[in-house]
Amino acid sequence: MQNRYAGDVGDFGKFGLLRCLVGGSNFSLGINWYLFTDEGHNQDGKYINYLNDSRYEKCDNDLHKKMAEVVSSERSVKRLESANLFNCETFFFSESNDFYSLYRGNTNANKDKRRTLRENWNKNAVKALSKSNVVFLDPDNGLEVKSCQNLNQKKSGKYAYFEEIKHHHAGKKFTVIYHHLNRHKDHGTHSQQIQNRADQLQLKINPSHKVFAIRYHPYSPRAFFIIASQEIEEYIDKALRYFLRSDWRDFWDNCYISPPTQK
Repeated sequence: MQNRYAGDVGDFGKFGLLRCLVGGSNFSLGINWYLFTDEGHNQDGKYINYLNDSRYEKCDNDLHKKMAEVVSSERSVKRLESANLFNCETFFFSESNDFYSLYRGNTNANKDKRRTLRENWNKNAVKALSKSNVVFLDPDNGLEVKSCQNLNQKKSGKYAYFEEIKHHHAGKKFTVIYHHLNRHKDHGTHSQQIQNRADQLQLKINPSHKVFAIRYHPYSPRAFFIIASQEIEEYIDKALRYFLRSDWRDFWDNCYISPPTQK
């Protein structure tokens, strides 16, 4: 997540999904923004025309109004945190994880410093969200990739690493993770990417927990993975089925559910 994205069409979708999953429930939500320094090399974050589109407004009128208020004021995660987006107890972690800007260059000393800072950052995040029973991770790009496997790399702050996800998910009813899909031919179709990633998450995070995957496709397609403990599988399944039959249905696809859990 970057501050400049606050209130864009991606945020509208992600918050709509979260509101469906936790709103009006006994859940408590923890959000780790995976906040990364704003970048200005592209047009990302400028997709706010949905605020003038009635198709989006009818999906969630209240959320639509709140996003308009964010866009017309200060676009930042702090502004989102104060917008009262969720009808449940909510905790936030908004410390930046861009440590390359503090220790530039690839000397061994700088690499070690960046790794230590990242590891401490994750420990602080897990602690800050420990009172929640549901967690949402919002990395700028999504799940870790082969080209950025080390926590001390320049762009590592844009990814959520499996070991970090495992720590966040421990003891939670379910965990939701953002992931940006790509169009590279070597990575396969979106459905193939989603299936592969869902299977990875189940294997690496908790083989006994089912992983649900859903795609949000306006402008730049995004996937959201939901790792569900066994006690909550049925609830998640019903909530997603309801969500996909609602006015959101034109903007989302139900792409994949991991194989049956091991019991």
